[in-house]
Formats: sequence, structure tokens, C-alpha cells
Amino acid sequence: MENYEKNYDDFTLRDINEEELSGSLSPFTFLCITIALAMFGLICAYSASYDTALREGNPHYYYLLEMTLYLILGIVTGIILFFLPRRRLERLHWVLFPLSMLLLIYNAVTDYFGIGTFSFPGNPFFRTSDFVIFASVLQIASVFPKIREKERRGWAYLGVFVSSLATVFLMTICGSYSYAALYILVLAVCFNASKLEKPHIALFILYLFSFMIVLALASPALLEQMFSRLMPFLSNNRTAVSLSSSISAIAEGGFFGKGIGAGYYKLGHLDAVHTDYIFANMAEELGLVGVLMIMLLFTLFLYLGIRCARRAEKNSDDFIKIVTMGFTFAIVAKAAMSMLVASGVLFTTGISLPFFSANPLEYFITVLECTLLYRFMHITGRGYEKARD
Repeated sequence: MENYEKNYDDFTLRDINEEELSGSLSPFTFLCITIALAMFGLICAYSASYDTALREGNPHYYYLLEMTLYLILGIVTGIILFFLPRRRLERLHWVLFPLSMLLLIYNAVTDYFGIGTFSFPGNPFFRTSDFVIFASVLQIASVFPKIREKERRGWAYLGVFVSSLATVFLMTICGSYSYAALYILVLAVCFNASKLEKPHIALFILYLFSFMIVLALASPALLEQMFSRLMPFLSNNRTAVSLSSSISAIAEGGFFGKGIGAGYYKLGHLDAVHTDYIFANMAEELGLVGVLMIMLLFTLFLYLGIRCARRAEKNSDDFIKIVTMGFTFAIVAKAAMSMLVASGVLFTTGISLPFFSANPLEYFITVLECTLLYRFMHITGRGYEKARD
């Protein structure tokens, strides 16, 4: 035991019997990283949104207050999930997944026919994609590990295949191409954690991406948008102007930035600066040094999630492994995609930056995902057999 305490390091992956350890620093470290991202995110969201709130006729703190309220709501709901019995947590997808699909269908229909998107209280810009990803991860983690007989696998695979096609179709119809791509990537990670055959996973993911691309290219508006993102300084439409302004804002940040609140492009010169393009404002105000600090926090976030999944795998707990990998990758991959889109590297549609963008419902879902990740890190770090329901 003395050897374990002497050699144990929270930032290494040593092959030791961690079930015998009296505790683990991973939950505490993860909690500190999450709190740092959340608090830093609120500051950056306020800096990017106060001018937008004033121009909309709201108080300057409108979006900050909105995100704070959803943060509190997420913490309260997360506490309930933290103490929810394991069996009920595994059955939660039976309610969440159909509900998420119904909301996605509603949004797709209203958006396609130009009726207007679903309005959530205090949040007129309602995206259901994060909710669908959250429910899908829980569904895969609850269903796949329990499939043992070959005759039942076929039906389960067929059900997931059909629901995945429907989800990609609806997201593409809504114009959420970035979220559709994120959804497919999260599926790949969850399938791999479920120990499915890699050739089957590759074929399935390739088919979904091909299906999404065919649907997207069928839209003339998307072709114009793709050209605008590939050549932002040669186009004059709204998408090209926003992207060129975003790139200019990032370039003007330099190494140390202009300082929090001193950004120029957020003052009416960049659309969606408090949501999809918040990274541009952060780069302008914080500079390269601040951006690298944020990237480091997300890297540590990813590392601790992978570490938790590896511990769950040692305990043969597929549910915790799949959920941990799915939620960790969803948050980190979404952050990476948001930064790359705002930088003009990816030419997909805009996507929110977790913890930072002023999209309250997506912020709420992120808090729930982090709560479950903290719960699983706490369980796997202190001996699984003592925490099993």
C-alpha cells in the first residue's frame, strides 16, 4: 500500500491495482477544471454578449443572468442525477431519447416550412442537437452491453441504424451540419467503447457521413455557404462577412490580446459573437496565451475522461465506460469544432463552444454531462465494488 501511495500520480496511467487505493485525485481535479471552465466561460460570455443585449433592448447583464440561472438549474438537476440509483439511470434513456427525437422532429418541420423554431423560455434560439446526443449516449450505454445473444444483436443494430439515419436526416434538414457531424463522431466513439467490430463501425460511420453529405449538397443554399466559408474574403454574403470578421478578430488578438471587455468586433461587427463566434472574441481579448490556457483545460478534461473510462474497463463496467467516453468526447470535440469553424479551418455551419457560448440549454446539458462524469470518476476512483448499487 505504501508503494501505491508513493508512486500514485493523478496525471499518469500506471498499471497498478487502483481498486485497492483509498482514494483518487481525479474527481477533485476534474471538479476544479470544470469550475474553472464554467467561471471563465461566464466572464467571456458576458464580455461578448453585453453589447448584443443592449442592442436588443435588454439589460447589459441579460445573457449573463440567463446562463447563471441555467447553471444553477443544471447543478440542481445534476445533484438529482448524481444520487439517482444505477438501475434508474440506465433506464432513463427510455424517456429522454423519444423526447429528444420529438423535439428534433418539431424543430425540423418548423424550420423546413419556415414556421419558426421552438422557443424555450428565456432562450429563443433553441437547439435540440445536444439533447439528442446526450440521450443517444445513454441509450447506447444502456442497451449494447446487455446484448449477448446473436439473435437479439441484429434487431438492436437495426434499431440504432434506423434511429441514427433519422437523426442525421433531421439535423441536416435543420441546417445543423456541424451538429450532425458531431453526432456521427460521438456514435463512433460509443460504438468503439461498446467493443463492436471495427470494420462494422467504419462502414456504418462512412455510410452516415455519405448520407449527410448527399443531403447537404442537395441544397443550393449550402453550396453557396460552403463557397463563402472556403473563400470568405471573396464573397459578400452574410456568412462570408461573419467569417472574415471572425478571422480578423483572431488575428488582431496577437499574443496577449486587448484585454477582457476591450474587443472591437463584438460591437456590432460580428454576428453571433456571443454564440457560434465567441471564440473569435476570446482570441481578440485574451490573445494566444489565453487561448492556449483554455485549450489546456480542455486537454486535461479529455485526459481525465479517458482515464475514468480505462478504470471502468478494468472493472468490466461497460455502461460507465461508454457514457464517460461519449460525454467527454462530445464536449471536447464540440469545443475543437467551434474553434476550427470560427478560425475558418472547417467550412461547416457554426457550433457553440461548451461553457462559453451563451446558449443556455446547451450550457444546461453540458452541466448534466459533467455531473455524471464526476459521479463516475468518484465511483471508479474509490473501488467499484463498494459503490455498486
